[in-house]
Amino acid sequence: MQRAMMAVVVSSAVLSACTAQPPGEPPDDPSAGSAETSAGPPTDSLGGTTVDVSSSGSTTMPMPPGDSTSAGSSDTEPGFYFDLGVIPDMPEGKLPGCQQAVDIVFTMDVSTTMGGFIMNLADEILEVDAAISALDLPLQPHYGLAVFVDDALLVNGGAPYTDAMVLRDDFLMWSAFTASNQQVGGGNSNTTFAENSLDALYAAADQFQWRPAETTIRIIIHTTDDTFWDGPTIGNGVMIQHGYAETVQRLQDQEVRGYVFADDIGGACNCLDVTPGWSTPYMGMLPMPEATDATVYDINEVLSGVVSLADAINGAVQESYCDPYTPVG
Repeated sequence: MQRAMMAVVVSSAVLSACTAQPPGEPPDDPSAGSAETSAGPPTDSLGGTTVDVSSSGSTTMPMPPGDSTSAGSSDTEPGFYFDLGVIPDMPEGKLPGCQQAVDIVFTMDVSTTMGGFIMNLADEILEVDAAISALDLPLQPHYGLAVFVDDALLVNGGAPYTDAMVLRDDFLMWSAFTASNQQVGGGNSNTTFAENSLDALYAAADQFQWRPAETTIRIIIHTTDDTFWDGPTIGNGVMIQHGYAETVQRLQDQEVRGYVFADDIGGACNCLDVTPGWSTPYMGMLPMPEATDATVYDINEVLSGVVSLADAINGAVQESYCDPYTPVG
């Protein structure tokens, strides 16, 4: 597998699908409810996909128009285009005058081997949030969470987190959960190495409360160290609902970039090729990250401490600022 460094990860997605916003007009904030309380392990399941529908309502407010920032050493950085009233030359392919909200959903494998990676997410999510918030975005970032083993759960029924501390608490809870070797909805233990990535991805794309694509960058950060069940099928006694092709199509329809942290080998022997669909073609179809205008990264770079998610965001924002969404296939 061709490995890619993680230096452009979460927010190579983060500011990558911007469309021009007329100066002086703050974008609408159509966000719905937000998840303000930590969600415990789910108890309900339907057709192999479990959904926790608890949520609480809150509304985020747009930044008032006319706020300005004096020019300084950063007067040519993307975040200052509106503040200074002068738009410098944009890199090729970028959209000038771009301001958008940021929605990021984490879809996480919570099987036994993923505890360390999820703990890294918990350790760095506040830095990630601070880095995104420092971009002077018109609206605060929204986060979402879906978890999976052989079944899948869209946490809080798809309502967004607006408090990164609550998201961090849930990361810690699910990191501890990995030691149980159970399904997220309970029932039976996990005895297989293929996991239900596709139902988690489909649920995130289809059911998360995304803000409008015209004014929002939509990102999924998918983390797994193994291959996936390709539905419809039965996996370890669980109904797998969605297949690879329809999941990729749903991501494209929703204008969601699917960034993936994945391994190259896995299985019971830790010797099987698990790259198809992540970094190499799957049954003649493009890898999901490539098909959704995103990238795949080596999960081992995180586990080894070579780079952090927060460091990756800082580099990725500059690389991907205001790129139009361009799916392939």
